[in-house]
Amino acid sequence: MTDSTHWYCVRTKPKNERLTSQLLRTEVGLPVFCPFIRFERARRTGRTWVTEAMFPGYIFARMDYTTQHRHLRSIRGVITIVGFGDNPAIVPDSIVEELRREVRDEETIVIQPEIAIGEEVNVVAGPFQGLRAVVSRVLPARERVAVLLEVLGMEREVEVAAAAILPDLPHPMSRS
Repeated sequence: MTDSTHWYCVRTKPKNERLTSQLLRTEVGLPVFCPFIRFERARRTGRTWVTEAMFPGYIFARMDYTTQHRHLRSIRGVITIVGFGDNPAIVPDSIVEELRREVRDEETIVIQPEIAIGEEVNVVAGPFQGLRAVVSRVLPARERVAVLLEVLGMEREVEVAAAAILPDLPHPMSRS
């Protein structure tokens, strides 16, 4: 890489991060970094593993902006290069390198949910499957949690296996 190349954040169409990254690599010849996360999500039928972009709608591309930005913008799935006004925002090399150190296995990391007291969860197995609850106690030695369920208009605390619940989050990176 020459001194005129920098990392830029590229906004993509929703759910097009993988395709757009591949097109930028093959058609434009750019180094691209697009980390993905793999996590479990609650469904009516139980747990299911999903893989999504760590930063939904965004990828990182290294390029010489003055000579390559027009070609980049013509690629299917690219919406724009993130910037301030008319100036594209350069992403420091240190940020991309730190992310790369954390992400292994071909740009995918597995996120294991951590359950916290007060967190809203979905019960994905057992007799209470399909219900939403709030964690009231975590019992790590027994691999169980106590949750508050609303049953017949009353709130009751019941113990369930920790493996029977999943946090009620649309994306693991959305935790506050």
